[in-house]
Amino acid sequence: ERSVELIAKQGKSIPNALDTPSSPSDNTPIPSRRRKKPIKIEPKVFFSNERTFLAWMQTSVFLAGVSIGIMSFAKANAFSMVYGLLMLPVAITFLVYSIVQYSRRSAMLRRKQPGPYEDVIGPVVLCSLLMISIL
Repeated sequence: ERSVELIAKQGKSIPNALDTPSSPSDNTPIPSRRRKKPIKIEPKVFFSNERTFLAWMQTSVFLAGVSIGIMSFAKANAFSMVYGLLMLPVAITFLVYSIVQYSRRSAMLRRKQPGPYEDVIGPVVLCSLLMISIL
C-alpha cells in the first residue's frame, strides 16, 4: 500500500490489468518474465532420461522377441504367422519412439530449456497400437 501511495504522490498512474488501451499507439507489449540465469540441471536428470530410454528399449526388444517367437513356432498355422508379422512393426514403433524421445529430451537438457519434458500422447498411442495388434 505504501508503494502505491508513493507512486500516487509522484503523479504517476498505476496501470490496471483490465484497462484497455485508449489509442492504437498505446499498444505496448507487456514484457514477459524471462529467466536471467540458465536452469541448473542435476546429473540425476540425465540418468533418469537414460533410464526411461532403456525401459522403452526393453519393451521394444521384448515385443520383437515375442513376435519372432510366434513366427518361429507357427510353421503350418498361417494365422500365427500373420499375428507374429503384425507384432514386429509395433515393436519397431516402440523402438523408434524411444529413440526420438530420448534424443529430444537430451537435447533439451543440454540446451537447458525449461520444458515441458513429458509426452502425454505418445504412450497412449503406443498402448492403443499394442492393444489393437493383440486383438
